[in-house]
Amino acid sequence: MRKNRAAAKKAKIILLAAVIFIAVLAGSIGLQLFTSPDFHGFSKEDVPVPVVTHLPENGSSEGGSGKAPFNWQDHHVFIIGDSLTHGASKEIGKAVEKSTIDSKVGRNMAAGVSILQGWKDSGILTNDAIIVICLANNITDTTVRDAQRIVDMIEPGQSLIMMTGHGRSNMASANEFIRSLPNIYPFVTVADWDLTIAQSPNLLSDDGIHIAKAQGNVLYADLIVRALEFAQPRP
Repeated sequence: MRKNRAAAKKAKIILLAAVIFIAVLAGSIGLQLFTSPDFHGFSKEDVPVPVVTHLPENGSSEGGSGKAPFNWQDHHVFIIGDSLTHGASKEIGKAVEKSTIDSKVGRNMAAGVSILQGWKDSGILTNDAIIVICLANNITDTTVRDAQRIVDMIEPGQSLIMMTGHGRSNMASANEFIRSLPNIYPFVTVADWDLTIAQSPNLLSDDGIHIAKAQGNVLYADLIVRALEFAQPRP
């Protein structure tokens, strides 16, 4: 009888230890998933890897250039955006602490030219600023020309990130132009929202343009951060 009780007690102890181990393991896995810089608590299927276009040497500390690595976190980031940027501003602000975000529903590339010029004239824009333009969703006849004007406004020491648009057929030519910029201007990096969100269209609303789920805002902010990692200053 005593042997049976001892065996039963031992079995309970083993079972309890197994339950505690599984609970701790599950909690550890859950914590790793939540703190993942790639997915921020969402699964890989919900938040795909952001697509960034840049010159191969951009962001690399290898080689014999002798240049110090460019750390985007040492620079103030100025972001001009539209309704998507506005909706994701909270997530962007958390991911990019040293940032100024100016976003508005319906804003186009021409408005970006005016805002950027205003920042330059007022002296707000720092000499080593990283400028992020997210204005390719509201296409006009002058979008490509205005995008080129923004590129030409970047001063030596400053960097430019341009984001593509998604959801309308008339965006194709503007997106193609934006994607071509790094091949001409080494200080331009492309945050390709079009290719990134195409991997998870379920994150968008029925119009196929605006973000409908929280994971989409996380993805949008992550895309900007990924592009910042490859930012390079204009010589």
